[in-house]
Amino acid sequence: MIRPFRVSFNEACELLSIGRDGLYKLMRADNTFPRPIKDGSSKQAAVYFDCQDLANWWQAKKLSA
Repeated sequence: MIRPFRVSFNEACELLSIGRDGLYKLMRADNTFPRPIKDGSSKQAAVYFDCQDLANWWQAKKLSA
């Protein structure tokens, strides 16, 4: 199965089983959480996350629990 290189904000919420508010809180509270990548310079440009960064972050969280 091929994994995407990047996932949208909503897809990241689905992968982590949290809502948009939860993802915003996680981004503010956890300095180790991957930073989003903005696709463009406009205010309304889409925001993505690197899929491998999310997977690595999740593995590190599992190991530290």
